[in-house]
Amino acid sequence: MPSIIPTEIVLKLPDNLRLTQETDWSRARGGGPLHSFLEGPAFDREGRFYCVDVCHGRIFRVSRDGAWETFAAYGGRPNGLRIHRDGRVFVADPRREVILSYPPDVEQKELLRDLERLLSGSE
Repeated sequence: MPSIIPTEIVLKLPDNLRLTQETDWSRARGGGPLHSFLEGPAFDREGRFYCVDVCHGRIFRVSRDGAWETFAAYGGRPNGLRIHRDGRVFVADPRREVILSYPPDVEQKELLRDLERLLSGSE
């Protein structure tokens, strides 16, 4: 008989970040609206937690004290995320067929501008 491993919830997406609209991502999987589908957990060197929301095209960052923020929101499908030891954030997005890299101090406005430029092919 397998051992029972006790677990506990340490982070939970806040209600104000839960979305209710159906997306093509959830429809393609035979489901209705999903408030999120979180993947790609990673920590930066400051101890902040990052993850992506595949179905709504968002990247979240959670501070050490548990405060959630939307690090980026765009029309893609971020599916994985890793953070290099030098602080660069790498995001895999199979819908847009790109891998993106952001320096740790990037402003969200710059990130979204660069992302749109990359995705439009005007690079």
